[in-house]
Amino acid sequence: MESALTGFVRVLRNAELRVSPAETLDAARAMELVGYADRDRLREVLSATLAKTVPEKALFDECFARFFAPPIEKDSQTDSEPPPQTSSPGDAQAAPPSGVSLQGAFSGELSALSEMMLQGDNTSLALAVDAAGRTVGIERMQMFTQRGLYGRRVLEALGWQQLQDDMLRLEQAPAEAEPGRAAGLALKRAADQLRERVRDYIEQQYLLYASGNARALRESVLREARLSSLERRDLEQMNRLVRRIARRLAARHARRRRRAKKGLLDVPRTLRSGAAHDGLIFEPRWKQVRRDRPSLVVLCDVSGSVRAYARFLLLFLYGLGDVLPRVRGFVFSSQLAEITELFGQNRPEVAIELALKQWGYGSTDYGVALRGLLESTGRELDGGATVVILGDGRNNRGDPAMDALREIGQRARRVVWLNPESVSSWGTGDSEMLRYRSCVSEARTVRTLAQLERFADELLRNPSW
Repeated sequence: MESALTGFVRVLRNAELRVSPAETLDAARAMELVGYADRDRLREVLSATLAKTVPEKALFDECFARFFAPPIEKDSQTDSEPPPQTSSPGDAQAAPPSGVSLQGAFSGELSALSEMMLQGDNTSLALAVDAAGRTVGIERMQMFTQRGLYGRRVLEALGWQQLQDDMLRLEQAPAEAEPGRAAGLALKRAADQLRERVRDYIEQQYLLYASGNARALRESVLREARLSSLERRDLEQMNRLVRRIARRLAARHARRRRRAKKGLLDVPRTLRSGAAHDGLIFEPRWKQVRRDRPSLVVLCDVSGSVRAYARFLLLFLYGLGDVLPRVRGFVFSSQLAEITELFGQNRPEVAIELALKQWGYGSTDYGVALRGLLESTGRELDGGATVVILGDGRNNRGDPAMDALREIGQRARRVVWLNPESVSSWGTGDSEMLRYRSCVSEARTVRTLAQLERFADELLRNPSW
């Protein structure tokens, strides 16, 4: 029971469902109470202990159906129904029914696997295949090319060599011996079916246990894919990937700052604290340096051409809330709107969808956006905020508001412009990017999640606040 549960938990974690050790122990105690007899009750109990949200419960049900699937029976015929006659009447003895009597010369001499196959006990055979797979450690299969290796191991664990010996003895038996040569031919056909059964089992287990590798391959593709080319079915996986990367970056840079806080010893306070111990220093006291933490101001173009990039930039930055200063978010197309409160009242994914739905349509007007940003954050910019602008710089031949961007650059501590277009496209058509580049601290191309991650890592590694 414990091995089945740990295997199932591994499947859930491969499917990106978070399961803690404490939840695993709770599930083990629940399984001791309900057992395996009632499959539906087992699913409900494990779902209550291991899945916490509605999306996780849907993912849990899918994994449960695959892991606790009923035995696969290659032959759907019952023992009372003989297989269809595909041979001539003269060969009737070469095609015995699915159940063959083992009473006779070979009674008790055949292996358990041979007896199972001759009796047509498909359910027991499927259970034996699964047990053999767990014996050889099928859950450790990491690459699809290992199917042949693990297939041979499963067959050996089942007793493939004894099966071959039984087939040879039955085929060489005298004609009057029971079960005789007919059973040997039936066993040979059953051995071919067993190989197919094991092959199907191996492929099923690979999809079940090695899904983490498949996910890693899929994620490596998504990290390098152009964000604007993603399909709707990729968005949920991309959202999970962005959140995971954001958590990793937050943990990395949070640890760095906690260590740095221990580097300044407050000597006067340390000596005073040692007065109660005859001057011995038992409790070192550290200086608490209060640093100004100005905000991070984000301005995103959410018009049709840049909307996909804005979605992931906002999700990324708001996912770094533990290590970034307060983020003020603005979006624009034909008008400017602040979405800081929207993110404060909703989950980031919901807030982004609401912002895109409400302000994501209209022709791009950088003049309105830059002047509106300067008016809304003027005093904050004087305090040294960092400004991140996401847009392609295409202003539909309108007023580029160079004076407003120049003033933002002079008042802010740092201005970074992220453009999803390649540098070779800057300045072509209605693009004002070459002019905008002269007014900002840095302009760079960001069109993939990997590039967005590098930007966030550099922002946290060398902060300007």
